[in-house]
Amino acid sequence: MLLKTDRDRRPPAWWAVAVLFVGMVVFGGALASVRVFAQGGTGRLTGHVYDTSGAVLPGVEVVLEDSQQVKWPTVTDSSGQFEFTPVGTGRYTLRASLPGFRSLSDQFELKSARDWDRLVTLQVGELEETITVTAQRPSPRPATSRTAAPEPVRVGGNIKAPVKIGNVRPVYPASMREAGLEGTVPIDALIAIDGTVSSVRVLSAQVHPEFARAAEDAVRQWRFSQTLLNGVPVEVRMTVSVHFGLTE
Repeated sequence: MLLKTDRDRRPPAWWAVAVLFVGMVVFGGALASVRVFAQGGTGRLTGHVYDTSGAVLPGVEVVLEDSQQVKWPTVTDSSGQFEFTPVGTGRYTLRASLPGFRSLSDQFELKSARDWDRLVTLQVGELEETITVTAQRPSPRPATSRTAAPEPVRVGGNIKAPVKIGNVRPVYPASMREAGLEGTVPIDALIAIDGTVSSVRVLSAQVHPEFARAAEDAVRQWRFSQTLLNGVPVEVRMTVSVHFGLTE
């Protein structure tokens, strides 16, 4: 067979090769995206749950909720992993809860492939306790020409510790009892890693100083067993309510 001498047999220009290469890269990326969002934009939603020390948390209740308020519950396995499949693109809410830790609620949108891998960290929960202090109401006194000015009321708080090993009950201030006053003291306190109460702060300005001192003096003397996170002592914040009330 004779060769056609009129056909151009020169090698392709460099720009033609470059265009071909770019086209192959783009096409390959498109194929990868198709594989990730197979079945019309769905994928396997996975994630891990950790505590603040970086250790995994098994047994965490995880609930996925879509924009139509349809919910899918699951529990993390021994490696702290959870999985939902198949999950399509859109807006979702992920909730995670475990006794002893603060519940978490996270709203997010699934768009790109990396969105299908979630990371969750749970914080140590707060402790709460309510203390009620009562005293017998004083007997009515004969009326006098002097009328005592009413005293402002003092307010108390909430505490709930791991295990309280040293308890001191607040004492009803005698001056407040004689004046027939009652009140509640809201307190924010911090349990140190050794179980002592390292700080006490009254949360309301509408508290009589006598009530505040009685509540603070008692709370500062409380002692708790250590709060351990994976065997490591951690600080725990407490919300305390001390109620001062009179009985007949």
